[in-house]
Amino acid sequence: MRKIISAVMALVMLATVLPAIPVFAEESGAEKPAYSQPESPSVTYNMNVDWKFTKASGGPYLAAASESVEKDGKRFYEVDYDDSEWEDVSVPHPINAEDTFDGNAYDSGEASLYRGFMFYRKHVIIPASDEGKKMFLEFEAVRQSVYLYVNGEIVGFYEAGVAPIGFDITDYVKPGEDNVIAVATDNLASRGNNNDTRETKPGSEPGAADGYGYQWNTQDFNEVQGGITGNVNLYAKGKIYQTLPLYNNLKTTGNYIYGSDFDIDNASATINVKAEIRNETDADADLTLQVDVVAMDGTLAYSFKQDGTAEKASDADAHFMNMIPADAYDENPADTDISTVDVSYITASAKAENMRFWSDKDPYLYTFNSILKKGDEVNDVQETVTGFRKKEYEINNGG
Repeated sequence: MRKIISAVMALVMLATVLPAIPVFAEESGAEKPAYSQPESPSVTYNMNVDWKFTKASGGPYLAAASESVEKDGKRFYEVDYDDSEWEDVSVPHPINAEDTFDGNAYDSGEASLYRGFMFYRKHVIIPASDEGKKMFLEFEAVRQSVYLYVNGEIVGFYEAGVAPIGFDITDYVKPGEDNVIAVATDNLASRGNNNDTRETKPGSEPGAADGYGYQWNTQDFNEVQGGITGNVNLYAKGKIYQTLPLYNNLKTTGNYIYGSDFDIDNASATINVKAEIRNETDADADLTLQVDVVAMDGTLAYSFKQDGTAEKASDADAHFMNMIPADAYDENPADTDISTVDVSYITASAKAENMRFWSDKDPYLYTFNSILKKGDEVNDVQETVTGFRKKEYEINNGG
């Protein structure tokens, strides 16, 4: 018996439904102007530079943090903590990068590889023009835990180390003023350090290490490379916005871009953009999702739109300290909940001709600008880079 399996690949690198009418760019024979992204109140700030850094031996977190007390009793996350003797670094900052050239990191790491807790601090002035916006801080990669403080207050923590993390810092930052971001993280590995790599039980002080051992915390699955090992971004968005693909700790999944109705021979397919929208105002909003698809030469390839409604969120004040369910350690915990916060969806679709499909010989990528509008006013613009390809595999089961 033979089976045909079709795989559709979307290679991602970062309501009321009405018929969507595609508007295509000028024919390829005509000279096309470079595409210009529309202005948006949403801003993304690169937070990679001007960090201060230091190490503390061993763990768990609370013990390591106690080593970072100033002589006057100030903790590392307090605004007036003196970090003048800390090292100046930028991120990504893999602290074991140099060590790993000395030899392979076997088991839970060579003896020469530093394993312990690390501390980062950063001063940042957010423009006063961002007052009243939603503020999200994203860590693309950190090994292993994250304990995040803003202006001396803990915002939340994450203890898994295998996925990007996002924190809602809206209520903690002060636009127009100096803000202090402080992070504790570690690269402790499970083998030989089980007492140091345990998660926090619900209700305990963050970093108490009184729960189960971290998941995926062995050299087999997660290299002991330490530090903030990915980019850090700060997003400032309006109260009606397209969500970020950061389920930890925001419980949002972002936009979903995918192809359907592929006709490889004739270079056509239907492009679909499902926008996840969160409305944190006090009223429902009638919106338009406009999608501008930009070719690799910087010109507009396709443009289409869809009207819809984003209902006001019933949980606009939701904030998650971490992602461990409150009943996780109960004898009979509830089934795992993977729902999002209260969001709405608008899906825009259009048939696209003369497409270039991704392949190993032609790794072609499009840039999608998902533009959320309320009337003529732009509320949010979100950019995603992706490619399209459909592949079929024939499997012979011997029947």
